[in-house]
Amino acid sequence: MRRGAAAAALALACAGCAHGVRDGVRTLVTPTTAVATTNGANASLILAARTDAGVVVVDLGWRGAERALDGALASLGATRRDVVAVLLTHAHRDHVGAWRAVAHAPFHVGAGEAARLAGRTPHRGWIPRLADRLRRPDLPDARVRVREVAGDTALVFGRDTVRAFALPGHTAGSVAWLVGGVLLVGDGASHGPLDGRHRPARRGFSDDAGAARRSLARLRAAVAPHVVRAVCTAHARCAPADPATWRRLGG
Repeated sequence: MRRGAAAAALALACAGCAHGVRDGVRTLVTPTTAVATTNGANASLILAARTDAGVVVVDLGWRGAERALDGALASLGATRRDVVAVLLTHAHRDHVGAWRAVAHAPFHVGAGEAARLAGRTPHRGWIPRLADRLRRPDLPDARVRVREVAGDTALVFGRDTVRAFALPGHTAGSVAWLVGGVLLVGDGASHGPLDGRHRPARRGFSDDAGAARRSLARLRAAVAPHVVRAVCTAHARCAPADPATWRRLGG
């Protein structure tokens, strides 16, 4: 395998990414919810939130992920041992980087995504599939307990509730997570490289971009009964959950 070819594929997988949340950690929406971004062109988002039963983390970033995770946790006055659950939007390599740091906690993924998280099933999007062939991804091993959630469901943490919404399209088991008023849609949505505005999922990265767009339209109706203050992509773009954002997402 040529290093140049692998680097090119991974660079392509990061093309068009931009930093919406910059310079590490900031509090988002409430004092109990913090976000951090990992390093490199691919500014993957990590969201940490305090619940009544401990801290939950949504997505685990990529390069520099453990440092970013520690920063997000520290801003909440927490450490790795306070993490009681990991919630993944999907299993691409750039969202699972800090898995070793929180391997003690159960990992929750969408139905059908566990096989991809373990590397047993290849991705269908041609860019992540090529990247995985050129350079083996660092994925969670058998020490991690993986639990699949089916459809739209709720996870209860003491007196707090986190909601999962099925978002198939980017990957078959993609999930949007609603935590503390923040709706993290993973790569079920993207953003424009110049204006940073929310867009539907990118085709080359996705199993089925058309299905992802339809999922976003369904998602808007599914989250309507709940309080949603912001919509965030997995690559550090957050916007108010207003009609203009939903229009740009095709919902």
